[in-house]
Amino acid sequence: MTGFLGADTDEVRRIGGDIATGAGRIDALAERLTAVLAAVAWVGPDADALRADWALQVRPALLERGEELRRDSRELTDHADEQDDASSPSAAQPAVQPLAVKLVAAIAPLAPAEPTAPGPPPTERTVTIGPDHELAPGEDDEPFGIGVELAPSTTYEVGDHGTFHTDETGAVVYVEAEGGGENMNPNLRETFPDAVYHVNDLAYYRTDELGRTEHLFVPEVIVDRDMERSQSIQSTIAERWDMAGDGTSEPVEYNAGHVLARQLGGIREEINYTRQWDEVNQSRSGVENIYSVESLLADGVTEDGRSYSYETEIHWGEEQPAGVGPEFDSEPWEYVPESYDVTVTEDGEEIVDLHLPNYPDGARFPE
Repeated sequence: MTGFLGADTDEVRRIGGDIATGAGRIDALAERLTAVLAAVAWVGPDADALRADWALQVRPALLERGEELRRDSRELTDHADEQDDASSPSAAQPAVQPLAVKLVAAIAPLAPAEPTAPGPPPTERTVTIGPDHELAPGEDDEPFGIGVELAPSTTYEVGDHGTFHTDETGAVVYVEAEGGGENMNPNLRETFPDAVYHVNDLAYYRTDELGRTEHLFVPEVIVDRDMERSQSIQSTIAERWDMAGDGTSEPVEYNAGHVLARQLGGIREEINYTRQWDEVNQSRSGVENIYSVESLLADGVTEDGRSYSYETEIHWGEEQPAGVGPEFDSEPWEYVPESYDVTVTEDGEEIVDLHLPNYPDGARFPE
C-alpha cells in the first residue's frame, strides 16, 4: 500500500468545535454561579468563606479550564490543516507525527488530574549575584530583591538566599530556597507577594498580594523530627491580637501555628506560620483538627510506610484586629486567617477533606 493514512480531518475539526462549545458552556456556568452566589441572602463567616473561595479559587480555575479547552480546539484545527496540506497531491509526504497521536495528546488533559507541583516560569537569562554585585544583600540577614527593581524574565542565583525567577514585568514569581536550618533564610522571613516558594525540595508555598501564605502543597510527605524550632518567632506571633469573647466566654487564644508541622519538615521562618485558634492547632480528643491530621501523616509514614500528599488552603477574612491591614503596613503573620481547608490524598485517593473555621462563633476582635 502506498500513500499516507491519517485521521478524518473533517471529523477532527468537528471534535475541535465541540471542545470549543464545551469551553463556552464552562464560561457561562461560571457566570451563572457567580450571579447565584451574589443573589443568595446568606451572611456570616461561612458565607464569606464560600464566596471568597469561589472568587479566588474555583471561578478562576473554571475560567482557566475553559481557556485550556479553547487552546486544545485550536490545536486540533491546526493539526487537521497540517494533515490536509501534507496529503495534497502536490505536497511531498513529510515524516509527520500521526494526527491520531496529536489528537490523544490534545484531549488527554480532559481526564481528572491530581494536584501537580508548580514550576518556575521560563526566563531568558541567568544572573549570579556574588557578594560584590550591586544587587547583593548588604547583610546576611537582609533579604534579596525586596523593594528592588529587577530585570524581567531573569533567573537570579543568590547563594544561600536562593534562586529567584522573575516574570515579564520583573516581579519575582517563583523562589527556590532552603530554610529551617541553624541560620534562618531572610527570604523566607520576608516574602514577595503573589509568588510560589519551593522550599527544601519538599514543600510549595504560595503567597497572596500582601505576601501572606495562602496555599501549601507537599507532593510527598516526609517525617523529619529534627527540624529547628524558633521560640522567639513563635512567641512574637502568639502574643498578640487575641479575640475577645462574646461577653459570655473567655477571650479566644491564638497560637503561632505551623502551616507545615515541624515534624513533617516544616521550617521555622515566618512563611511557615499563621495565627491559629488553639482549637484548630492543638490536640483535642475525638475532634479532627490540624494536629490530628499531622499525627495521621506522621504515624502513617513512620509506622505503616504510607505515601501521602498534603494540601492546605488558607482563607484570609476581612475582619482583622485593630491596627492590622495594608494601610498599616502589617506583617503577613499579623493577620488572622478566617479558615483553613486541609486535604490529604493517599495513592491518589482523597482521605481527608476538612474545613476548619478560625474565627469562633460569637467572638470579635477588640476595637
